[in-house]
Amino acid sequence: MVSGTTNGAVTDLDGKWTLNVKSGAVKLEASCLGFAQAEVSVPAGQAKVDIVLEADNQLLEETVVVGYGTQKKVNLTGAVTSVKGDEIQNRVSSNVTTMLQGSVPGLNITTSSGVMNQNADINIRGYTSINGASPMVLIDGAEGDLSSVNPQDVESISVVKDAAAAAVYGARAAFGVILVTTKSGDNSAKAKVRYSGRWGWQSPTTSTNYETRGYWSVYTINKFWDARYPGNQYLKYDDLDMLELLARVNDVTENPARPWVVEELTDSGERRWKYYGNNDWYHSLFSDNNPVQQQNLSITGGGKNFKYFISGSWDRQQGILKMIPDVLNKYQLRARFEGSVTKWVADDFQHYLLLRSDL
Repeated sequence: MVSGTTNGAVTDLDGKWTLNVKSGAVKLEASCLGFAQAEVSVPAGQAKVDIVLEADNQLLEETVVVGYGTQKKVNLTGAVTSVKGDEIQNRVSSNVTTMLQGSVPGLNITTSSGVMNQNADINIRGYTSINGASPMVLIDGAEGDLSSVNPQDVESISVVKDAAAAAVYGARAAFGVILVTTKSGDNSAKAKVRYSGRWGWQSPTTSTNYETRGYWSVYTINKFWDARYPGNQYLKYDDLDMLELLARVNDVTENPARPWVVEELTDSGERRWKYYGNNDWYHSLFSDNNPVQQQNLSITGGGKNFKYFISGSWDRQQGILKMIPDVLNKYQLRARFEGSVTKWVADDFQHYLLLRSDL
């Protein structure tokens, strides 16, 4: 555009343009989204002008800082809670999601089942939609899953709770954002190897003090059933059967004189078996203590212009079933390399981007 006027033109795909101006010297202003505005003075009589725009690096840096960078807490205008990795690593858990329980105000984490490696439901400040309200999870700037992060690799976790999350990350972040920053290497030339291991047992939280005696089990069930359907029995035990159950009420193991399974013949000549046992079926199927272990190994180091962080973990959990128990083996491997290139490489790369800016 001619400076101070509305007389202007738009370039074609090759950057060519034509503009009719009054006679005499003029000043032109050239602008493009993502580039710094340029002003060019054209003397009278000159018919051809070449203009090269420079990338607006300041604008790009501001976007990165607001979106994925760091900022002092005193400068924050939104509701953000930060948790350091050291604060959650001492918690006895095999995934980052359950480690965050109770660490962030307004962050609700619920588990709907006891299935191993089951992803928990995460909600920030309550549900605001009938279609669910899962926050956006970013791991080192890329969308991911908290269950895929090794707790030993976490450097810090930030939870953005208010509308500032959607303002920066778009509509996908309408229900909040969880930012996970993983550990990186250091510039120490000497490599450092760290190992941590954990062994233990996990137990179900539900009460397992169930009724195991046949007499009281039948009596209680039929008592409740009779209150709902008077005169009917859910378990078809007659008075003689109840006496047989009462005779065995204190038998922890089967007494040969009082077998737990009795065979009898009906009036029609059919063979029928009746069970009078006191077996603890819960503990016959499920165990109270299930072994777990987690092994972690990491190597970190680097030099003046290069640093690296390599980590691996093995997490093993055994399920609650006694016979043919389900076993979870989870392996994780992560590598992070960072380095700085020489100035001439950076300048050549920037020049290449300027040449290809039409794409």
